[in-house]
Amino acid sequence: MKISQLYKYPIKSLTPLKSESLVLNSNGYIDGDRLFGFRFQNAGARDNYEWQRKTSFAALMHMPQIARLKVDFDETSRNLIIKNTDEIIVDANIDLERTIIEEKFTDFVLQSDKDLIKKFPERFPFMLIGGESHAHFHDGAQGGVTLHSQESLDELNNQLGYQVEHARFRSNIIIQGVKPWEEFEWIGKNVTINNLNFTVEKPVTRCLAINCNPSDGTRDKNVLKSMLDFQDVKPPEFSVKLIPLNTEGQLSVGDSVYIN
Repeated sequence: MKISQLYKYPIKSLTPLKSESLVLNSNGYIDGDRLFGFRFQNAGARDNYEWQRKTSFAALMHMPQIARLKVDFDETSRNLIIKNTDEIIVDANIDLERTIIEEKFTDFVLQSDKDLIKKFPERFPFMLIGGESHAHFHDGAQGGVTLHSQESLDELNNQLGYQVEHARFRSNIIIQGVKPWEEFEWIGKNVTINNLNFTVEKPVTRCLAINCNPSDGTRDKNVLKSMLDFQDVKPPEFSVKLIPLNTEGQLSVGDSVYIN
């Protein structure tokens, strides 16, 4: 079995960057993955990086429209571009022009859902936090790396009776060459990829975010409810979380995956 696709997500809940390789850093996170988050104004001070649940951030589960925003982040120049379809709404340096980025993102969210400011005025404007290598804004306090197989997605689509995309599940690593759902049999085992060792901690539980079309930001299918019709667990599960056992190294498309 081999890695077929790799993704990182520079800003929590926004679109991924597809990569030929990912670097695992000394903090045990993928460089540039969930490096930033648009956090609510009332969720803490700007320099408070203590882990918080995704309910403190702009997230697909309660703001599906943000899936329309396409992100391009240059880690060298630190320039961030955010597009709404073809319209550029942000083109700014993330260190020098953070206030501008926050204003533009807040304007997009509030214009696309005018009830938010009426219901939750204390949350806005957003604060864009993060940017340091030790920062991370994963859904779990430990961070980690997520993985699912092409075969599992194919079988899921079979069971659903309609097609959904990899992007709904926001995994870092997609593999192929296994039987459907085989990755769930790896819980508690160790995985080795290019001399990097991980323990397979647990399945990833799913929320309303998977109902969101990653292209247009609409809730077009009730994937969550459909999965409950054939999975025995609640909430439903798709993909697994890997916790690094040794850090610093590279993962590349084509790398073999070994189970210990």
